[in-house]
Amino acid sequence: MRRPTPIAVGLMVAVLIVCWQYLVIRFAYSGNWTALFYTGESTPLPEPLAKEDVYRFKGSSGYDGMYYHIIAHDPLLRRGFSRYVDNPRLRWRRILVPGLANLLAAGEDAGVDLAYLSVTIVFVLLGSWWLGRYCTLYGMHPCLGLAFLAVPAVLVSIERQTVDTAVAALTVGLVLHSAREPWKQSAFLVFLPLARETGLCMTAGAALVAWKRRDRQCLVLSLASVVPFLAWVLWVHTHTMRDGTPWFSFPFAGIISRTLNPVQYPLAGRWVTLAAILDYVAVIGIWVALALIVIMLLARPIKIVEASLAVLGLVFVCLGKSDIWGGAYEFGRTMSPMLVLLMMLWVPTRQHRYLIPTLLVLPRIALQYQPLVFSIISGIRREFF
Repeated sequence: MRRPTPIAVGLMVAVLIVCWQYLVIRFAYSGNWTALFYTGESTPLPEPLAKEDVYRFKGSSGYDGMYYHIIAHDPLLRRGFSRYVDNPRLRWRRILVPGLANLLAAGEDAGVDLAYLSVTIVFVLLGSWWLGRYCTLYGMHPCLGLAFLAVPAVLVSIERQTVDTAVAALTVGLVLHSAREPWKQSAFLVFLPLARETGLCMTAGAALVAWKRRDRQCLVLSLASVVPFLAWVLWVHTHTMRDGTPWFSFPFAGIISRTLNPVQYPLAGRWVTLAAILDYVAVIGIWVALALIVIMLLARPIKIVEASLAVLGLVFVCLGKSDIWGGAYEFGRTMSPMLVLLMMLWVPTRQHRYLIPTLLVLPRIALQYQPLVFSIISGIRREFF
């Protein structure tokens, strides 16, 4: 039997996700596709969006995707939509996904929502395709590109339209093209921080490797890749209020505090209790990831993956904001670039320990899908049986 090509794997993953979202929307959300932005019941919306009949989740304050949905309708901060976003300076810096959605819709409000959903699917396709290519580069089956769906950020984005799938896909693409066509890595370094600031860690990793190799051209290109992000940051900062969020603390203070406080919310029922247990298992997964980075740095030569992991690990141990550490849906997607890079180390090394962190975080992410699965099954039974 002929092997599928990596692009065929990517297309298959994209089709699977579209089919899944169709079933969720049809049987769980009454056919309203705006449910994927997870807008809270009392969340104020700009008038053009309020006319869209946005699906609202009762008893919920919503999730990050609802803010990026707003940004996609006003990417250049010209319509006054920033007052409807919790932290405009932070959110607008992450312009890649909402900006691409606005471009794809040619700035028309009527097309922005579909364009946004399409951009997310395209990044799922790209991530799966590039991962499949990376696996074939080391003699493995291209269908391992399906493993892109195991990345926590991807599963969260599929359900709630956060911007993190773009970061995960671009991280895979960066590693692939650094291995095959190093001159292409600068393009990925340009887009990564525009998707989310954690992309700067990969920029720092690439610069460190270039400096270590005394490769001046690569070093200059790596540093120059930050210029578009800095230009965008300057634009955003001149149009938004100061972000006073205390993101960082003493090293390990955030993760140690979370480890010592395993229960983060009232355990009201079996599902919530199981969620709390799996959240804690996911915290252990992050500890394992940090330990693996230390072991890796002592045992392996420093290349783009190793250098990026070192920088990511250093940044993540200094994260102290409490809501980041609240649950795996938060820290799992925030730290997905670290999990992706560890997964990619498994491909050339065949050392299964690099998969452990993702396998420990994944169950809690999967549990969030359980009500949706039940809604689909119940809907199919009602309609066809």
